[in-house]
Amino acid sequence: MAKKKQTRKPKRMARTQRSFALPVWIVPCVLVLLAGGLAAWFWRPQPQKYLPEVEVETPWRAGPEDVDAFADTMAVQAKHVLIGLGVPIEVIQVVRLPEHRGSHLRWEVRSEIPGVLPLAVCNLALTRLAHRLGGAILEGREDRQGNLLSLRVGLSDKNTDLITLKRNTQLERRAGRIAIVIDDFGYQHQRLISDFCALSQPITLSIFPKEKYTDWAAQQAHRHKHGVMVHLPMEPIDYPARNPGPDAIFSDFAPERIRELTKVALSAVPHARGVNNHMGSRLTQNAEAIAAVLQSIKKQGFFFVDSMTSPKSVAFSLAQDLGIPSGRNALFIDPIEEEDAVVKRLYALAERARHEGTAIGIGHAKYGTLRALQRVLPELEEQGFEFVLAEMAVR
Repeated sequence: MAKKKQTRKPKRMARTQRSFALPVWIVPCVLVLLAGGLAAWFWRPQPQKYLPEVEVETPWRAGPEDVDAFADTMAVQAKHVLIGLGVPIEVIQVVRLPEHRGSHLRWEVRSEIPGVLPLAVCNLALTRLAHRLGGAILEGREDRQGNLLSLRVGLSDKNTDLITLKRNTQLERRAGRIAIVIDDFGYQHQRLISDFCALSQPITLSIFPKEKYTDWAAQQAHRHKHGVMVHLPMEPIDYPARNPGPDAIFSDFAPERIRELTKVALSAVPHARGVNNHMGSRLTQNAEAIAAVLQSIKKQGFFFVDSMTSPKSVAFSLAQDLGIPSGRNALFIDPIEEEDAVVKRLYALAERARHEGTAIGIGHAKYGTLRALQRVLPELEEQGFEFVLAEMAVR
């Protein structure tokens, strides 16, 4: 009824004022004022519902006095890093070193390394681990033939761990670990969510915040021992032709606003431990904007997976620099939403895992993708591939 009154009122005014001549400039001025008023209303600040922060475990980082704790953590995590690179677990030894006065050395990690795995790759992965835990590689030595690598790891100037890696050309690299992330959960019918959660192999559901079935999907995934991530909407290059959705993060937002939007989104998905970007091909190229996102992610203690929606993304490298456990999408498994096409992409992902040790693949909550996973995952498992949650595939 209110709209009808608004449309009729000008007509009555026109009829009663018909004998008066209006100056020509009045009409454009009125139109400009109306347009300005509408724009101000449309772009007015929107009220935000700030959800309570969830308690999460912040990634541990050693302080100057945490020498023993750093040594113990480095030894355990170094073993996991080598496993993630495809080193068979049975050839990795973690040995407690005898105590010596004035020495802080506590552990030696010894392992053979498959001949196809470069020692330089192991060196880089272990260096990043030490940095993330608050320490560093204090000394590294490699023989001239490139068959033996020795690393002394420490905190400040104190040696805490010795890592010795020896190439074995007869040792086969393990088939590989595969992390499957399925995006876009939250608004689908509950049946589709249940069918994905029924997969016996572990996958990770990436869920939109504040959708109709956000909480339900997260609870189902957690109950079935699948992983949960936040699918964080970000600005694409072709916006507004493609809209990332409500509460999306745009590259021209102030850093404070980006950090707050990220914090709210991370609090909105129960059981979530990580984040990946929805769209975001423009924002992940913007170092300042994505840095603000990552700062909030680090503060909340989450890990990050770069969806790699742009080949120019700087998100993964910045996350590594910030010491955030992070990874990146090796390939999308369902750019073509047809079951046989997805099957071929899954085999391609397995080959990436075979050569790189660990590979993350991203798909979407579609029935074609689900049927392909139901077909292929058991076959790859029989071939020796291990399926892991995304949080186990980051480094």
